[in-house]
Amino acid sequence: MNLKRPVAVADTAGDMTTIRTTCPRCGEVDMGPESILLQVVRGGREGTYRFTCPTCMDDVEKRADRKIVALLVSAGVDVASRGSTLTEELFDQEPYVDPRPPLPDAPAFTIDDLIDFHFKLQDDALVAEFLAKQ
Repeated sequence: MNLKRPVAVADTAGDMTTIRTTCPRCGEVDMGPESILLQVVRGGREGTYRFTCPTCMDDVEKRADRKIVALLVSAGVDVASRGSTLTEELFDQEPYVDPRPPLPDAPAFTIDDLIDFHFKLQDDALVAEFLAKQ
């Protein structure tokens, strides 16, 4: 009798996020979110983050633009704010401006229009004629 061994399942319950940053002395270093202190200025859009390098034990402070702040917060770094509370505006994007021109005043596209278009695409002569005009 030949029995297969059970496949070992990886236990990922204890895995933590690892954040990679750079120390001016050591280069790239990895640490957990609990090792970083993020301080944001009013509005929560930028600030600084600090950590003690796990290799050389130097204290390091770096600027954090809006994207860095959002990444650190999403990775679980605790936030200390100066002058206001951190709000959802941290993750707000710039107002969206649609670059397309407004839609023309025309009747809505119907299922009948779609079927008609489908059959026109099947007509090679009609497609060739259209492309010749371009």
